[in-house]
Amino acid sequence: MELYYKLNDRPPLAKCLILGLQHLLSALPGIIGAPLVIASVLGFSVQETIILVNASLLMSGLGSIVQAMGLGVGRYTLGAKLPVIQGTSFAFVGVAISIGFQYGFAAVIGATIAGGFFEMLLSFIMPQVRKLFPPVVTGTVVCLIGMTIFPVAVDWLGGGAGAEDYGSLVNLGVGMAVFTVVVVLNQWGKGFISAAAIIIGLITGYMLWFALGRLDLTSVSEAAFIAIPTPLQFGVEFHAGAIIAMCIAYVVSMVESTGDYLALSNYCDTRLDSKRLSAGIRWEGLSSMIAGLFNCTATTSFSQNVGVVGVTGVASRYVVMAAGGILLAAGLLPKLGALIASVPQPVIGGAALIMFGMILSGGIGIIKTIEFSRRNTMVLTLGVATGLAVTYRPEIVGQLPEALKAIMGNGIALGAIVTVFANLILPGQRMLAEEEDSHGEPAAQNS
Repeated sequence: MELYYKLNDRPPLAKCLILGLQHLLSALPGIIGAPLVIASVLGFSVQETIILVNASLLMSGLGSIVQAMGLGVGRYTLGAKLPVIQGTSFAFVGVAISIGFQYGFAAVIGATIAGGFFEMLLSFIMPQVRKLFPPVVTGTVVCLIGMTIFPVAVDWLGGGAGAEDYGSLVNLGVGMAVFTVVVVLNQWGKGFISAAAIIIGLITGYMLWFALGRLDLTSVSEAAFIAIPTPLQFGVEFHAGAIIAMCIAYVVSMVESTGDYLALSNYCDTRLDSKRLSAGIRWEGLSSMIAGLFNCTATTSFSQNVGVVGVTGVASRYVVMAAGGILLAAGLLPKLGALIASVPQPVIGGAALIMFGMILSGGIGIIKTIEFSRRNTMVLTLGVATGLAVTYRPEIVGQLPEALKAIMGNGIALGAIVTVFANLILPGQRMLAEEEDSHGEPAAQNS
C-alpha cells in the first residue's frame, strides 16, 4: 500500500499531534473501558475508579511511547519500533475480575506484576515462535483479528452493548455520518486531509453529538486539574492461583500481539524479524509490571490501531509517540482525560467499522501471496473455523475448566494455535517463516 508517512518519517509537530490524537481516540474505548468495567464489577468507590482510569491513561502513554521509540541496545532492547498503541485492554478484564472476587484487587496487582515478569521471560523464545508464523499462518491470524473484533465496532456504533438506546436512529445516524466522512476524505481527499480522515470524521461526529444536545461534559467540570500517581495505592498481594490464571491471560495476549505486530509490519512495508518481535513482547511484559506498580492492570497492543495505519497510510513511529505523550498528559491532567473520554461510542464506532475491516483486508492481502494448495487451504480453513466458532458461540466452551476456557474461549488465540499446529502436522511441505539477520535480510528459507 502507498504510505503517506513511512515508518521512520518524522512529521511536523502539529501534524504529529493531530495524527496522534487520531490513534488515541481509536484506542480510547479499551483504555478507559477496561478499568471502568473492573471498577464497576468490583465495587470501587468514585475516587478509586478515578485512580484506576488515570493510571490506565498514564501507563498506556508510557507503553506506547517506548513501544514506538525503542530503548536499549543489543539483546536486551525494549519496544518493537513499530507504530504500536499499547494500553490496558479488555484482554485482562475477565481474569482480573475473577481474581478480584476471590482474593481482592491487591491480588490483581500482584498477579499483574508476576505475570509481566513471566511474559518478559517468554520474550527470549520469540525467535522460535516467529518461525511458526509463515504467510499462511500470519494471514489467517490477521484475518481472525479483524473478524473477531468486528462485533465490537458494531456495538460501539449502536451506543455500547447493553445501552438503553442501543441501535437508536440517533446513534446509527451519527456513527454512519462519521463512517461517510472517513470514506470520502480517505478516497477523495489529498495529502494530509486523506491521512487525517479518521480524526476529521471523529471531530465531525463529536460536533454532531454536541449539536443534538447529547454531549455530557459534567465529568470534565468535576475532574481535578492534576493527579500525581502513588505506587501500590491498592496494596499488593501474591497468590499462586491468581498468578497462574494471570500468566495464562498473558500467553493469550502474547499470541494476539504477535498477530498485531505481523499485521503492522506488513502495513509499514517492513519485515518483522525475531529481534524486533522479542523486543516488543519484552516491553509489554516490563510495562505491565510497571503498570501493576502504579495501580493498573496489564497492557498489550491494540488491534484497532493496526486498522488506523491501514486506512490512513500513516506508519510513522513518531505519530504514535505523540499519541503516547497525549495519553501521559491525560493521565496526569484528569480534566484533559475526562474531555478525551467524553467522545461518545457511536462516534468511535463509525470509524471502527472501517478500521477493523481494514485489518481483515490486510490479512487477505497476506493470504494472496501464498499458493492455494489443498494443504494451505485446509490450514486456513481450520484456523478460521475454530477461531470464529468460539467467537460466535463462546458458550460452546462454557463447561471447560477455567484455565482451558481462557485460551479456548478466545477466537484469536485458539485460531492461531490451531493454524500453527495444522501447518506443522498436515502432510505436505511444512512452511516456516523466513528469519532475518540484524540488517533485515532473509537468513533462512522456508522448508
